[in-house]
Amino acid sequence: MRRTEQTPESAILIQRYLDFLRLERRYSDNSVKAAHRDLLLIRSPHDQVTASVLKSILAQRHANGAAPASLARIASSWRGFFKYLLNNGAIEADPTLGLKTPKLPRSLPKAVGVDPLAALLAIPLPQRFRFAQAHVLIELLYCTGLRISEALTLRVDVLNGAAELRVIGKGSKTRIVPVVDALQTRFKEFVEPRQRHLVKLGRLQETSLFVSAKGQALTVRQAQRDVADHAANCGLGQHLHPHMLRHSFGSHLLQGTQNLRAVQELLGHESIASTQVYTALDFDHLSSVYDNAFPRAK
Repeated sequence: MRRTEQTPESAILIQRYLDFLRLERRYSDNSVKAAHRDLLLIRSPHDQVTASVLKSILAQRHANGAAPASLARIASSWRGFFKYLLNNGAIEADPTLGLKTPKLPRSLPKAVGVDPLAALLAIPLPQRFRFAQAHVLIELLYCTGLRISEALTLRVDVLNGAAELRVIGKGSKTRIVPVVDALQTRFKEFVEPRQRHLVKLGRLQETSLFVSAKGQALTVRQAQRDVADHAANCGLGQHLHPHMLRHSFGSHLLQGTQNLRAVQELLGHESIASTQVYTALDFDHLSSVYDNAFPRAK
């Protein structure tokens, strides 16, 4: 069977949709790129796509070993695109209506227990800069619930005793999170090793708070490696990913305060439904650690 190809008009419509996601819906670059990849799976012209064409693509992806979550994301990208085309009069019917994907099992956020994190954060800053910085980053992520991408946008001036952090999260929305005493102390300890590291490299002018071995802004991928390696060196006993610290913040804070709305604001969730997932976690083993509030704030 001869395979059809996208027309120039379809390519233009895809680009307009991607611009819509980026400029109006405020999608991140990674989300836009993922949507683009998903749309390129459709080789037929946009006005010739049918439900059977889409089902065939999903079936082929499934046969090739694509995970249910991947298939669900692809279908979601398609739904958004064809809804956009329908609203703008580019098609007369939405081919994604009735399109089904495998049901995803409900997954709970992976959090680290209070005691293991408390033991990890009680360790003094390591001598080696890479791990000293990772230690500060772990403290920051746990004490604020920031996403790693948000944390890496912070500037060095936060080391000057800032009482709060202003970050721009998903959807280009600004939120403010407090800097608790434990984090203030860690920031003060970080001033000297950071300065010593940058002086050695001749890059004292670098304004990013977290820096690489070459004195440049730290990347997300390197931050992930540093956090995981430092936690392993400290004997945490489980692989530590930066986003687990955000989940730990949300879980532990909700347990300590029972204030779902406050946790929603601090995490920057647009919908409270995203925050409610933390209520499904088992907090029994945390009860002896708390004293009415988030432990690191004391």
